[in-house]
Order: sequence, then structure tokens, then C-alpha cells
Amino acid sequence: MANNHTKRKRPMGGMALLVSAALLLLSGCGAGETAQESQEPEDIEIFYHADDGEYNRKWGEMESISPEESSSAAESETEPEEKTVITLATVVGNTGSTIERVVEAFNKANTKYSVELRTCHTGEELGTMRDRLSVEVGAGGGPDILTGDVFPITQEIMDSGVLVDLSPYLEKSGVTTETFFPEYAYAVSGDRIYAIIPEMSVRGYCVDAEVLGDSQPPQDIESFVDLLLEYPGHGSFLGPMTGGRYILAYFLEGSEDLWGMIDWEKKTCDFTGPLFSKFLDVSKRYREDGKKGYESVVNDYDLYIQRPPSYEISSQFPGNIVVGCFFDDGPHYTCLAPSSDVMMINANTEHLEGAYAFLSFVLSRDGQDFYGQPVQKELWNTSWEYSAKLSEVGAIDAPINEETKLEMLDAYEDARFLPRRTEAILDIVYEESEGYLEGDVKLEDVIEKIQNRVQLYLDEQG
Repeated sequence: MANNHTKRKRPMGGMALLVSAALLLLSGCGAGETAQESQEPEDIEIFYHADDGEYNRKWGEMESISPEESSSAAESETEPEEKTVITLATVVGNTGSTIERVVEAFNKANTKYSVELRTCHTGEELGTMRDRLSVEVGAGGGPDILTGDVFPITQEIMDSGVLVDLSPYLEKSGVTTETFFPEYAYAVSGDRIYAIIPEMSVRGYCVDAEVLGDSQPPQDIESFVDLLLEYPGHGSFLGPMTGGRYILAYFLEGSEDLWGMIDWEKKTCDFTGPLFSKFLDVSKRYREDGKKGYESVVNDYDLYIQRPPSYEISSQFPGNIVVGCFFDDGPHYTCLAPSSDVMMINANTEHLEGAYAFLSFVLSRDGQDFYGQPVQKELWNTSWEYSAKLSEVGAIDAPINEETKLEMLDAYEDARFLPRRTEAILDIVYEESEGYLEGDVKLEDVIEKIQNRVQLYLDEQG
């Protein structure tokens, strides 16, 4: 069961990702495309298996009692002495990780391939591995499978040709939005999918009804900013200790062009309009109010099977109304993903069929059982039924019923990942805004600095 604390939304990291992207773009494009074309697998294992197996939900785990289980176990006893080794790079903690357990299960079940982990720990080790992998992959090598913690995905990475486009194989294998929640497709560019995740993480946002007054929940960012500025009371944003840059991130991250401030075609920018000034003013005001100990007027919450949206809001945020995170086409739920869950295939791999076999296992019923919020709809429904029974007998304090189930399903279908194209620009905006948010620099001076630095970045992109 999830804890009762909401998680803070973090702005993107530093410019290290751009360095990696540059290395890849300079040295890896041709190698990646050639490898992918030459490694077309002859026989792709099916990702999605919808059979008649039943489940027996126990406390904390799900046990398959499918008759197929005994036959697969028998096959593992007669497995060949040597398997083809597939390498997977990831981060692990001192107490182990889910990916280690998934790999162990795959290695026991698969008779042809064995996954070998290439691991590091967070901190300095992680930084070293990221730098090393950017060079290795760009030079035509690297592990067969990469995870997002050691190989962060940017738009430049997706455009560079160093990752396999998974979309044709996913569709052929039955992995579509009919059988899986949309969150399974983590890195999408056009009609291509470059990474998948096996577990959903969906977040919603709500606002104190007093901020809205007689207004309906806003459908555009401008209306919401005006309501926050006009609110006569005091309050923090997301939490009393939330920094101004995290508030600013909420307003900016959902838009592909930062609400018209970036013209990608002309490679120009304009931060001098009134909307950006309002973003900065709201960020500064509610950050300062938070420092004075005021309660939050805007809150975020995560969706879990045993803690549906209505339960979250009514219990943790009484008097709040759902507003969502603002994207270019209106408010939506947002998708989050632990970086260790993000999986992609290196286009340089010589074992493409084996890499697909592992991703197939991750998205299969057995693999999905390792994750608390599976992206496979069939398994999620089974988990829901189990939670509903616990709710009926009072084992969990949450209204697990058909109404809340539909509410969650709507949220999962609606949720989307934040755009990646603006990440480098947002790093500049967050860095330069700090002076104004701290009260050390005038508004017009901050806007001028942001304008100049972002334009320089756009000029450098050609």
C-alpha cells in the first residue's frame, strides 16, 4: 500500500543530458540504424498472453495457479547448458531492486536467453556509468538493454537513431491501448515508441475551492494563474517547503512551446509577455506564503488501487477540486515513471531477439506480477478485484467500488508524460529565475537574462 505522503514534482536535471546527446548525435546515428536493420528477429515472442489462468490473491503477492505453470517449470529443468547472454544496464540499491528479481525470474523461465546485469549505485557511480554509456553507445557498442536511470531519454536521443523503434513489434505482439494502459509507451516521437515501462505512476492536481470561488475548474492556464493571483487569502503551493522553481515547473512543463514563448520553426523566443511574468509572480508569492507556514492551496496526489482519487482528495485535501496539470490542449493527469523502470533496446545490439524476449517477459502476466501498478489491463483488473474484497471486509480503509474504479480508469486513460523537447530550455529558466524568486533580482532583469540565454541556445541548435 502506498504511503500517505504526496511526492514532489521535480524539475529536470542539469545540462549533462545535452552532453550525452551531443556525443550520441556525433558518433552513433549511422551505427544505430545499421544495427537495427541487420538484426530483424525471425521469431518474436508474444508480449501479451490472455489465457484462462486464474489468480489467487494473497496478502502482498499474487500467485498464479494457471495449469501452464507446471509445464514451464518442467521445461526449465531441461534447459540447455549454455544460453545466449543479454546485457542490461541499470542502477541497484543496497537492498536490491525489482529489476533484479525480474531478471532472476526471466533467467529461470527462458531456455534460450539469460540476462546479465551491469549495475552501479546512485551518486558518483551513476554519473560515471552515464558518461561511459553515452560514449559506448555512440561508438556502436554498449549493453543490449538500457534503463532510464543510466541512459536518460531526451528528444535528441530519440532523434539520434541509437534506440530501437519498438512500435511495430509491440503492435504485432498485442501490446496496444486495448490491452495495456497508455502509460506503457514511455518515450514516443511521432508514431515511434523508443521505451516502455512495466508499471504505472499517475499523478493528479487539485485546488482549494476557495481559490475558485464561484468559478468552474479552469480549462486553460491563463485562467488558473489569474485565479491564483486574485485569491485574497494566503497559502503555499504543493507544500510549505516547496521551492519557487517547483511551482514554476507546474506552469511550464506541460506545454510543447512554453505557451507560445518558443517558436521552434523560427528558432526564436519571447519571454517578455504578461503570462510569463504572472508565472514568476505566482511562484514567488506562494513560495513565500509557504515559508510563513500557510496550508497549501494547490496539492498533488498519486493514484493507487487502494487509494483512488476520491479517497485521496476527500481524506487528505478536504474542500479541494480537481484541476489537473495544464498541457497545450487542456488539463490532464500526468504520468511519472521511476527511471529504473524505463526500458529500451540499444540499436547496436547483436541480440535483438533476446532483448525482445526479455521485454516480452516484463510485459507478460508473470513479469507484470512484480509491479504494484501493472500496465497490463487484465492484471490490473485482477488486482482491483482483490483490493475490492479487502475493502469489503474492512482490511483497507478505502472505498474500493465500481464508481472509484471507473474514476481511476478514466485517469489512467487520460494521463500523459510531460514533453521532453523543452527540457534544456527549462533548465535555463529555472536557473535564472532563482534570483527573482529569492528576492535578489528585479523581474525585468531576470526576464532579460532568460531571453538572452534561451535565444543563444536556440541559435546554437541551428
